[in-house]
Amino acid sequence: MLQWKSYLPIIRLTLERFTQDVQSSECFAHYDSSYGQVINEQKERLLVVFDSFDTQDEAETIEDYLDFCIHNDLPYLFIHSELSSVAREILGLLASEEKCSSIAHANTQFTHLESRIAEEYYHQFLRKLATKHHVRLSHLSHLIEKHLMIHYQHHLEWMLLLIAELQGTAREGSHCELDHTQCSFGQWLHNPSIPYLSNTSHFSDIQRLHITLHELAFNIFSQHNSKILDHKNMIQMLQHLDYTSLEIGNEIAIINDMLIIGEYTKDPLTGLLGRRLFEKIVMGQIEIAKATESECSIIMCDLDHFKEVNDRFGHLAGDEVIKNFAVSLQTTLRKSDFIFRFGGEEFLILLPSTNYKEAHLLAEKICRRSNESKLEYEGDLLTYTVSIGVCEIDTHDLAFVTKDTIQKYIQMVDAKLYLAKQNGRNRVE
Repeated sequence: MLQWKSYLPIIRLTLERFTQDVQSSECFAHYDSSYGQVINEQKERLLVVFDSFDTQDEAETIEDYLDFCIHNDLPYLFIHSELSSVAREILGLLASEEKCSSIAHANTQFTHLESRIAEEYYHQFLRKLATKHHVRLSHLSHLIEKHLMIHYQHHLEWMLLLIAELQGTAREGSHCELDHTQCSFGQWLHNPSIPYLSNTSHFSDIQRLHITLHELAFNIFSQHNSKILDHKNMIQMLQHLDYTSLEIGNEIAIINDMLIIGEYTKDPLTGLLGRRLFEKIVMGQIEIAKATESECSIIMCDLDHFKEVNDRFGHLAGDEVIKNFAVSLQTTLRKSDFIFRFGGEEFLILLPSTNYKEAHLLAEKICRRSNESKLEYEGDLLTYTVSIGVCEIDTHDLAFVTKDTIQKYIQMVDAKLYLAKQNGRNRVE
């Protein structure tokens, strides 16, 4: 029998080296010092597990270790990779010492521990996945007008039923429909109520993703019903399933945005959305972003020295500048982006599925195009520039959206716009 105690110094050294490598990586940079303390305590507890191997305390020690890891939300990938590094080190050492019988015994121990870790993390993953889907549904329930998102709501309900079946908590008689044409979402997808939707690339993407999702679900249930359940593989398949589900949500949100923009009344001068719609649309879009776990940003634009254009060339010339800028925005941005004429020469843009860096690049493009634009009006050559503020909306905040939430972000992006004006205009902040 392997004397695990004699290998503890080597195991400790391996764990310390692994921890140092992880803590120096970029993925660990956003964690605070208290998380480092948790990692160190986890390491000590894992050493106790190895010390308990082949003793009567082994099972209890492993359970205590797993409770600690789950309670402190330590990532499965971290725990799995850490154990793998120890296994490689010990098995390699035993091979160099030509301890063949010890290699087989140690490998059995490592396999058993890895299996218990995967099993526990699988059940935790299911619990967290169910919670996330309940949160996503709650955000959709707060939409005043659901439009196409009602179909994504049906899809999320299907996902919850799938999770409940895997957990063994589904209501008697209920089952997860695995035929992609027969689930509620699939029935709509193959008989869309708005015919022109089926001609968009986004709709084709949804169809492809939906088929992939059902293939994954079939494989998950096949594994779930097998005699030997591979928990590690189940976690990976469920992660892929969740990612595919969110992709479906993002794609249907884009089509939903295009539908909304087409339905609402427009500003008569520019053909853009009017300010009175802003609050209603933004509240809904933030809830959708939270439900699909996607980013969302706001851009505020203000034409520089616009009063001078009106004073020098007249208000009709000013109108032509505003219309020219509106066209420039429409050709620069996506059809699913919301462009509002917020004031006389002030414009506000809501960018779904866009983070701060992407929004800033778009704002710089708008600024550059405006600076290069030349507009001829009654023999005069009109030029204009724009100052722009950019702000990303925190969609990870799970609180429901209120009018105060909207006002907070307007003030934030307005402050950025003011800074652009203060710093010389014709720029992005």
